[in-house]
Formats: sequence, structure tokens, C-alpha cells
Amino acid sequence: MTQRELAKKCGLSPGYLALLESGSAEPPPLKTCRRLARALGANWAEAGPIALSGRLETWLKREGLSQVSKSKVLEIAKGLLSEAKDVSE
Repeated sequence: MTQRELAKKCGLSPGYLALLESGSAEPPPLKTCRRLARALGANWAEAGPIALSGRLETWLKREGLSQVSKSKVLEIAKGLLSEAKDVSE
């Protein structure tokens, strides 16, 4: 699938998708990540925590807390999504 086809399938602009791919854009909202995962056939249970951890890492850096390890941020993201799932069920 080309970048243009993926962008169309997800309702995104090809330019925005290119920025995401190059790491030049902020991590996208989880809703956008979910659409990308669905279009790519990725398992959201696996992709969701990774997507959320990217957003958390950006926020932590902005707050001067960049010393938190990626593995710890991923662990926190998994816990948050698990708890949110439990609350919504």
C-alpha cells in the first residue's frame, strides 16, 4: 500500500502522513493511531500502548522529565489503557 493510499484509507492528508513517518509531527491522537492500525491490519491491543507511550514521552520531555525510560513509559501506557478498558466495560 502506498503512503497516498494509506492516507486516503485513514482520512488523512498524504502530507500529514509523511510528517508522521519522518517523526517531524507530534505523535497523533489515539483516534488517528487506531485508524492507522486498522488500515494496516495491526492489532490495537499491541499498537495502542505504543501509540500512547509516544504521546506520553512527548509530554514528559515538554515537562522536563525526559529521564523516564521508554520501558517505564510503555509500562505506564499499558496500565492506563488496561484500566480505561476495565472502566468502560
